[in-house]
Amino acid sequence: MINRLTEPTRRSALQTIVVVLCINASSALAVVVLNWLMTEGMTSAQFTRGLTTSLVYANCCGSIMAIVMPRVAPVYAHLKFPISWVCYIGTVLVLSVIGCLISVLLLTGIGILHSADYWTIFRSSLVVAIVISMVIGISRYCYEGVKYRLEVTTRRLQLKELEEERSRKLAVEARLSSLESRIHPHFLFNTLNSISSLIQEDPSLAERLVERLATLLRFSLDSDQTSVVPLSRELKVVIDYLEIERARFGDKLRYSNDVPVELVTVDVPPLSIQTLVENSVRHAVAARRDGGDIRIRAIAKGDRVSVEVSDDGPGFSADAIKTGHGLDNLQARLAVLFDDRASLELSSDKGWTTVSISVPRTTTAEVARV
Repeated sequence: MINRLTEPTRRSALQTIVVVLCINASSALAVVVLNWLMTEGMTSAQFTRGLTTSLVYANCCGSIMAIVMPRVAPVYAHLKFPISWVCYIGTVLVLSVIGCLISVLLLTGIGILHSADYWTIFRSSLVVAIVISMVIGISRYCYEGVKYRLEVTTRRLQLKELEEERSRKLAVEARLSSLESRIHPHFLFNTLNSISSLIQEDPSLAERLVERLATLLRFSLDSDQTSVVPLSRELKVVIDYLEIERARFGDKLRYSNDVPVELVTVDVPPLSIQTLVENSVRHAVAARRDGGDIRIRAIAKGDRVSVEVSDDGPGFSADAIKTGHGLDNLQARLAVLFDDRASLELSSDKGWTTVSISVPRTTTAEVARV
């Protein structure tokens, strides 16, 4: 198991060493060829000596650069310009001096250079070493900078695609959850039982309930066509839902709708207000013998609109919101659709619990009526 984990690391290290050696050899060969072109009558012995000298310089300077620069370059990248470049170039100069000192020492030790000329040779070779190190070092730094920016851009695009996919998944889950709650056997049984009992007593009301149920189910199925809908259309579905539930609960369910006409074109996620109302019906009306009151209203607040659903039920805290359920899914959908321009808020005041969504004051081209 350990060998399998370390094998990719070993392969990567080996590839890095091969690349460094190839760059060092290319640099050495380039210097020798340039010297050969500028020197007339160079013998094979001189060429061999020059190639050996260049290889020693290239490997000493290049190897030091390959060890040190990858570790200090990321640190310099976080510094402001031009401090980052000053630090980078300064490090290249220092490493070039160290590489030349080691190279001349090695060449003197193996007898290619005379020890008496150590400092003279060091000064003359330092200029060439610095120029080559600067060209390779700065080119590599620019290359790594461009590569890093491309990787960051790629990661951002991938995250954006993931967010969009998550948004689509949340929308599908919300639609399925909403549809499931409506076609749940208990819901259908209660609704159909209410309709059945009204057929003889109040045929007109029974017919209206059938129409409202059909409209509600149709909206649940068709809401995948768009990510937002006008508030007016959402409120129509909410009223249909409340009227169906009121046929079941009777006077136990009391509600009011206070949404100004000028705000009915504001865009909201489909089934968002319905989720808030359904939450109130479940906790404030169905759970209590005397039922409860539900208030729906919309308020303009600058460039945003707050749509509030309040009830006089027992209330709940934000910690009670279950992950992956209605309010949590709605909060995630708001974040995906509007980023930080939308929010879901929970508050309690004087026996009333209010859950509200705040969305940008954008409107659709089509103006629908409740």
